[in-house]
Amino acid sequence: MALIDIGSHKQLFVDDYLIESMTDTMPVMNPARKVENNPVLQPEMPWEGNDVRPRHIFFDEQDRVFKMLYQAKSCSGRQGDGEVIVVGHNDPPINCLALSEDGVHWERPVLGQVEFQGSKRNNIIPMTALEPEKGILPRTGAPAAIQDLHETDPTRRFKALGWTKDTNAPMQAYLYYSPDGFNWTPYEGNPIFDTSPRIGRWGPAELMGWDPIRQTYAIHIENSHHRRGPAGKRLIGRAESPDMIEWSDPETILVPDEDDPPDTEFYAMPTIAYEGIYVAMPWVFRTTNTTHHPELAFSRDGVHYRRDYRSPFITRGHPLEFDGASIYSRVPIVHGDRILTFYNGTNWRSPEQLLALGDRATAAVGLAVTPLDGFVSLDGTKGLAGTTTPLRPRVAEFSEVVTRSFSFSGSRLHLNVQTALQQWGAGPPELRVELLEPNHAYIAGHEFKDADPITASGLDAVASWCGRSDLSGLEGRAIKLRFYFKNCKLYSFQFR
Repeated sequence: MALIDIGSHKQLFVDDYLIESMTDTMPVMNPARKVENNPVLQPEMPWEGNDVRPRHIFFDEQDRVFKMLYQAKSCSGRQGDGEVIVVGHNDPPINCLALSEDGVHWERPVLGQVEFQGSKRNNIIPMTALEPEKGILPRTGAPAAIQDLHETDPTRRFKALGWTKDTNAPMQAYLYYSPDGFNWTPYEGNPIFDTSPRIGRWGPAELMGWDPIRQTYAIHIENSHHRRGPAGKRLIGRAESPDMIEWSDPETILVPDEDDPPDTEFYAMPTIAYEGIYVAMPWVFRTTNTTHHPELAFSRDGVHYRRDYRSPFITRGHPLEFDGASIYSRVPIVHGDRILTFYNGTNWRSPEQLLALGDRATAAVGLAVTPLDGFVSLDGTKGLAGTTTPLRPRVAEFSEVVTRSFSFSGSRLHLNVQTALQQWGAGPPELRVELLEPNHAYIAGHEFKDADPITASGLDAVASWCGRSDLSGLEGRAIKLRFYFKNCKLYSFQFR
């Protein structure tokens, strides 16, 4: 078996790829924490009705500000012809812009471009800026937009795909370019493809954009035309493109399995490449109670996903709260030392729920936060029952993790650790690292007795032994790490 060379790449613990053994340790999925002033954007203005939904949120590196393009409309339920239907009072929805310095506190800039009830003092964006072919397409769904950091042409810094959604016509895809994310120009060769003759109709789609791992553009779509495929359920597929014009037929990559409740389906799957790993948030749709919530799935190749954690990554609120029925997560944004997951929360999903809620029905924009690398951590369980011997100087209350053999590039070992969690057991938090040969023999000067304890949280704590942190003498060699820790979470490690 070839030796794993991790170079200077950060190593997460979302799977067991680099783990040889664990003692009194368990990997834990850490649900994202909702910010205190949720929702961060809710219907407040006369033109926003009772329903605001994010279409595109990004941090503009040029302007150093978060920008949110969102839709606003009024929805209600109506009883008619023996069934309940959803009525939209401003269809198509109004498109608006919001700005934020921190992603939490949002402002509505006065754009002065569109008149509403006799005034242009609002943040409404002209429809022509977003859908330049409106009136030509039979019905265009909300484009899936991305900020394309791979693109070198400044006029194409943003890209979007939109689909015609007329059920009586072929479903076609249209490509758009933009320099700023708000003023769009259609690709001259539109439509770029027609899904019907090749693969049937696509369902809800999440545009990943440029995939730095597989070096291609990618999109994750509901690969079953709203459960009308052979499996009779909503499934997730992946299609790829070298230029966002020519696309492969989508391959189904995620399906419900025997560990899911029978009514489980997957509605969409926002995905990012994070530290060399695909982090996906499949929207779990329960058809019995018509609710949505995101879970976490991880992959190293973009096709084969592990779903080791079957609990919500963002938990729905109380039934009457804005996110009590459904949480539709957006693509996570890595910003500073946090990972921001914006989402559309609703307290209704079915027309019947909308009718029953009446004026209390709403949809708003929520935000949940994860610390850097914090999707999954290694947590110590209750104290060990081991013993101390001359060859293995363990301390009884420590949990342990031993890695597989690997080689590295760099001179120091950096750790992302969260400590000061006294509720996990008695005694102060502590983390020590031991260096081993591939056969578990100790590397002189880097044993447990030499390791300086790490007792404080740090995104970038540096391991040391008797005050020395330089590991350049071991660079390129095959080694293993043994982590001893208690009352802390270990998120990642990296040699730099």
